[in-house]
Amino acid sequence: MKLGKILLVLIVVLFTLPAMAQTGVTVTGRIVERGNNLPVEQATVRLLTGKDSTLVGGVVSSANGNFTLKNIKAGSYLLHVTFVGFEPTYQPLQITGKVNPVKIGNIELTDGAIQLGEAVVVGKANEVVVRNDTVEYNADSYKVTEGSVLEDLLKKMPGVEIASDGKVTVNGKEIKKIMIDGKEFFSDDPKVASKNLPAKMVDKVQVLDKKSDMAMMTGFDDGNEETVINLTVKPGMKQGWFGNAFAGYGSEKRYEGNAMVNRFINNDQFTFMGGLNNTNNMGFSDLASTMFAGMGGGGRGGFGRFGSGNGITSSGNAGLNFSKEFNKKMTLGGNARYSHSDNDAESISKTQNIFQNDSSSYYNESNISRTKSDNVGLNLRMEWKPDTLTSIIFTPDMSYSRNNTFENVDFETLDDTQNRVNKGISEYRSNGEGVNLSGRLEFSRKLNNAGRVFSASLSGGLEDTYNTGINYSNTEYFQSSNPSEVIDQKFRYDNTGFNYRAYVSWVEPIGRNNFIQATYSFSQRNQESLKNSYILGEDGAYSVLDTAYSQSYKNHFINQRASLSFKAQREKYNYTIGLNVDPSYTKSINFVGDINLNELKRSVVNLSPMAQFNYIFNKQTNLRINYSGQTSQPSMTQLQPVADVSDPLVTVIGNPDLNPRYTNNLFLRFQKFIPEKQTAFMVFANGSYVINDIVSYTTYQGTSGKRLTTYKNVDGNYNGNLRAIINTPLKNKKFSVNSMTMLSYSNNKGFINSDENTSKSFTVMERAGIDFRSNVADFGLNGNIRYNNVTNSFQAQNNRRTYNYGAGATTTLYLPLNFKIESDINFSTNSGYSAGYEQEEWLWNASASKTFLKNNQGTIRFKVYDILQQRSNISRNVTASSITDSQYNTLNSYFMVHFIYRFSIFKGGATQSDAQMGPGRGRGGHMGPPTRHF
Repeated sequence: MKLGKILLVLIVVLFTLPAMAQTGVTVTGRIVERGNNLPVEQATVRLLTGKDSTLVGGVVSSANGNFTLKNIKAGSYLLHVTFVGFEPTYQPLQITGKVNPVKIGNIELTDGAIQLGEAVVVGKANEVVVRNDTVEYNADSYKVTEGSVLEDLLKKMPGVEIASDGKVTVNGKEIKKIMIDGKEFFSDDPKVASKNLPAKMVDKVQVLDKKSDMAMMTGFDDGNEETVINLTVKPGMKQGWFGNAFAGYGSEKRYEGNAMVNRFINNDQFTFMGGLNNTNNMGFSDLASTMFAGMGGGGRGGFGRFGSGNGITSSGNAGLNFSKEFNKKMTLGGNARYSHSDNDAESISKTQNIFQNDSSSYYNESNISRTKSDNVGLNLRMEWKPDTLTSIIFTPDMSYSRNNTFENVDFETLDDTQNRVNKGISEYRSNGEGVNLSGRLEFSRKLNNAGRVFSASLSGGLEDTYNTGINYSNTEYFQSSNPSEVIDQKFRYDNTGFNYRAYVSWVEPIGRNNFIQATYSFSQRNQESLKNSYILGEDGAYSVLDTAYSQSYKNHFINQRASLSFKAQREKYNYTIGLNVDPSYTKSINFVGDINLNELKRSVVNLSPMAQFNYIFNKQTNLRINYSGQTSQPSMTQLQPVADVSDPLVTVIGNPDLNPRYTNNLFLRFQKFIPEKQTAFMVFANGSYVINDIVSYTTYQGTSGKRLTTYKNVDGNYNGNLRAIINTPLKNKKFSVNSMTMLSYSNNKGFINSDENTSKSFTVMERAGIDFRSNVADFGLNGNIRYNNVTNSFQAQNNRRTYNYGAGATTTLYLPLNFKIESDINFSTNSGYSAGYEQEEWLWNASASKTFLKNNQGTIRFKVYDILQQRSNISRNVTASSITDSQYNTLNSYFMVHFIYRFSIFKGGATQSDAQMGPGRGRGGHMGPPTRHF
């Protein structure tokens, strides 16, 4: 009892003394929108010292826009006011101490839509905010462990999904690019940012649909819009050096190390990064996996080839990214990067091929592969505005890749009664190199103030790639007159080509806020693919050309596009309608050596309409509807009537009578943010209906297990997807809940042994979570369920209903003396899968860390991964004609000890903790009206 009284007295004294010591002036004011004097709720108000912009204090405005700063001592200050979607305001303030309270009156914020390439304002501390077309996540609302990268932060945000290969999707749309403060970061490789950038540097994560450079110049959408993430850096970090480095080593010989150094000065950015690890964290995309796709020269096409993302990968990377604003007219940016990866993958798969008359065949395969690749890339971007009416953008790119692959496969085919039809082994080795060069020059000139704009662009590229290796397979047939088949080849595959495109655009204003755009483009692409296979000759060398497996192509493609579009811009809405006319000409020659096997010429004229409608209810609520019709030509492989027999079990032959595929696409998005409830609500819907879809037409040979595949057109394939997302705090603002509901349906037709099979797939998914955050502990709980129902027009017994269930929890405890304990546990199970592919696993990771050194710059962390040793890696793929279950090797349980070091050197000697709350532009920003003295 005495001890309790003593503690109570001490607490009272501790809280009373500061209050008694605090004497100063109270500052009041009101934040309003310029032009209509409406109050701005939840605007961030910061008081900074006039000497070095050090943070003194900060509050947010109330529902009527009012704010109060208490106990302000006499001195020179800078009042910094920000809110999402408005330009930041800086108000000099001189406190003399003679007036109390100090009444500033109204501070007006100028409305400014979020634009890339400009300084991004700091928003309020809601978890999710919808502002115009942008969805913004507040990074500090999602707790991550020390040393976490951006990917760890994104995984915690509602609507964000990270695939096993590092691909990021937000609300069902793949992220094509990640930017920092509106500037490109390592061009079109979002993995560089997601797997390398420290989460601690991120202030806001903004998701938006970014138009192309040409669309920004003309004001008309050109169909090249892409979904991007724009990261805003914590404001005080823009005035100096900051970075982090970590190194770790653990059991199972696991290691990882990474370092990043950043220099942000106003609008200039410089970043250097590098890292090594064997924990499947390849920080750069494997360009070789794309460059060498389709250049196998044979083989089984197993799961491990060309860095598929499965297995265990050791990797290293280094890169430099920069953006330098020389003056208001000239900005130069770009990046240089190198990466190396070494992937060991093992997989087992079981495929059921569905036939008519309630029969099936079964294909089983085990695959071991190793793929090594090296990638070098250079991307530059120059923006020049010689005057206020003219814009010029030049973007040259270069990439070089080298690839080395080994693959070993055991396979077998079983008939409907599980009797063996064939079995075999396959071995494949290859080495390849390739280089790509490309560039784009874009020009735009405003010809009057009413909106007349002339624009043009010229782009082109070169590619030169080769792949050489050995392909061996031995197949035994048990129900055929041919007992075995051996393929023993050495191959070389050369691929060269060039392309160019010229484009012009004229935008003409008609009436008030109405515009017409006329465009014309001409593009040409030439490609030569030489594929030569050699078998053993009498001299014991691979010197005899195998004409059955050697196929080469020359493709010549010309495409023109003429378009006419109308756009109307109104205060509350805007819409665009247009029509594209696409004449195209194709010439393709298939040959072996000097002998032409087939020549195909094709001329087609395609029409494709488009329509867009945007309605802006207010700054927090908007609706967008897009329709587009898209025509796509069949590939030369699908057209050429020449057999490809490089796989002993699969012969592929094209169909020259194929028609172009025409796809109708419809997209709808509704977004709403309710400030008074801090609630964000989003609905996304998209669907497509395909006319003349191109599908495989497969015939099975029961006695050998071989397949003959060609292609046909079908009508009636369609799919649709609906997502609804909500994020809101509870009455107690320390708690927040989020939910994502998804419905999808698809109808896919295919052919098996001349019979048409229709596969219908219906999926329902619900994912929900609740989070609690405080200064002592953070806790999150989530759960999900996914139901998938697949039906076939024949073989009803092969219809599948599968269920996936999951739940997870994350906990962070903040202990005295800068100790922290973190834990995350996830449970998953499923039902309805094939025997051996149903799973029930608990994945539990936990860590303990201690922060030390001056300004808490250092951290020691001990972390255990997969404590219960239950991690698995299985997947299911369902098509109209088959069901495939696969299982891959993955990382096992291990522990690791990390040392993490952060450093910062900011303007005025501020520390990193100061910087994270500091001003966006410091004293170099817009200073606003003259200083007021009170």
